[in-house]
Amino acid sequence: MRGKPVHLTAKEYAMLEFLLYNKNRVLSRLSIAEHVWGDTFDLFTMTNFVDVHIKNLRKKMNDDREKRLIQTVRGVGYIIRDET
Repeated sequence: MRGKPVHLTAKEYAMLEFLLYNKNRVLSRLSIAEHVWGDTFDLFTMTNFVDVHIKNLRKKMNDDREKRLIQTVRGVGYIIRDET
């Protein structure tokens, strides 16, 4: 990332934008999915879509494990926190 362009899919971009807009708030997987997929999201067939897209987003952004931009809140969802 560090000054280099990152090419994101529309879904990855929408996800990152939503997380940044809600910085310092834990967002559930369901709220992220509803924002990104809208009415087409089916909870029963698309169970791990959010996790897979977050994984791909982290990989594209070289989001290292030590200082992750997108943090997992176990059993709840994801958050982007302000740096301290």
